[in-house]
Amino acid sequence: MRPFYCLLSALALLGCKQPDSHVIVHPLESTLGVAVPAAFTAAVAMSALSGQVSPCATVIPQPNSSRIDIHLGPGCPSPFGNETNGTIVVTGVWTPQLATFLADFTEANQGLLVQKIGSMTVVPQGSRLIIAYAQQDVSFGTDSQATMVGLEQIAWAVEVDTLGTADPSDDIISVSGGDQSLFAASGAVTAANATQVAVGDAVFHSGCRRNPNEGIAAVQQVGTLGGGWLLFNFHSACDGKADVVGALAPYELMLGRPVPIDFLQ
Repeated sequence: MRPFYCLLSALALLGCKQPDSHVIVHPLESTLGVAVPAAFTAAVAMSALSGQVSPCATVIPQPNSSRIDIHLGPGCPSPFGNETNGTIVVTGVWTPQLATFLADFTEANQGLLVQKIGSMTVVPQGSRLIIAYAQQDVSFGTDSQATMVGLEQIAWAVEVDTLGTADPSDDIISVSGGDQSLFAASGAVTAANATQVAVGDAVFHSGCRRNPNEGIAAVQQVGTLGGGWLLFNFHSACDGKADVVGALAPYELMLGRPVPIDFLQ
């Protein structure tokens, strides 16, 4: 016999079947899937430029700027620990007090969600690094049948505790911030949709990159393409999941359940 709540009209439309969580979880995956590689590249680059010996990095002299090649492989695993080879290229301006970096992952983008990170500001404070990143992208597209417009705004802050070592795998990473994306299309079908992600002090502890081990996050989607809202709580277990502690239609049946999160393609 079905539980009583299956008789409620709001849930009857769902047929008492849990909806696919990927649509609303993926924006959170994308946000944290950029923040952790940003922390990784900034920590390795700052360590190499300060003269520490690193199994990952090679400093290549450049006139009026800095370039650091980060070579992924057995001695230098990728930010999320997946098996990959290739080179992350970091360029920018560096002083012991402040750095501005751009990171290009295209030569090492085997499984990572991110391809490029632009204009990271990195401030060292003892064994800690404070990283600030903001970006706004606007795209337009037209064809014979439709006009499409997209807007994405990203702003977050990342704190990295390197524990005083050159090994990025033992770093403690704290992420706060989020992003907002808007999409609109007109033509045969008119559609508009907005997605917002907010992250509050999501902490990746040393030895775990599968999920944050502390903190909260919220994802909200509204528009003609559908909607919904989830509030996540990150738990201490390193199991690649997050707990759903708040939910609105059509995701009520996910409330109280852990959902998988994946920072790889």
